[in-house]
Amino acid sequence: ELFHTPRQNFEMAAKKGVIGVENIDRKKWDIEEYAARSRERLNKAISDVLEEKKKRLKQQAAPTRAFLKGRDKEVNFDEKMGKTQVLSTNAPPAQQAGFYCKVCDCTVKDSANYLDHINGKKHQRALGMSMRVEKSTADQVRARFEHHRRKREEEEETQAQAEARMSMNHEDWVQKEKDKRAAKKQRRKERDNAGRGDVENDEASALAAFGLPTGFGV
Repeated sequence: ELFHTPRQNFEMAAKKGVIGVENIDRKKWDIEEYAARSRERLNKAISDVLEEKKKRLKQQAAPTRAFLKGRDKEVNFDEKMGKTQVLSTNAPPAQQAGFYCKVCDCTVKDSANYLDHINGKKHQRALGMSMRVEKSTADQVRARFEHHRRKREEEEETQAQAEARMSMNHEDWVQKEKDKRAAKKQRRKERDNAGRGDVENDEASALAAFGLPTGFGV
């Protein structure tokens, strides 16, 4: 039979020794065992975190590549301006149109992509550098501030000297112009006096030729 009556079910349970809920034992948990397991998992998680932190600090302290540095020269985008170039499909990258990178042996078509390339990870790795920047110390920051302060003072001093030089040059120019006008006026005066003397001499000579007095005698 596939189905049993309640009576049959009760008789079968009596034969097995299970009648009601009084003979069903509750599961007992070992508190100390599970507390030990929990402590073991916690200690393992803490040790894993500490080990990962040690690895990360070790990698930062001793990088395999040099720190990222700034370029020491300016990128010249006007190098090929106004020049004529014969292009070929079979030409090497150095002879193709665009901006050629000697480090990576590739040609980039425009200036924006060329800047992205030389600032990118692939180009920096080819130069032997990583993308990490060296952390500056407090002394380096103070020295940098001092450098900018001295530079600003030098620029201000240079500007003040230039202004003083311009003012001095203007005063010298004004004085030279005055001297030129005075000298010109003096030459004109001397020329007028010389001309007046010549006229008087000519008149005296003409009067003497006619036997007339040339001056007012006493």
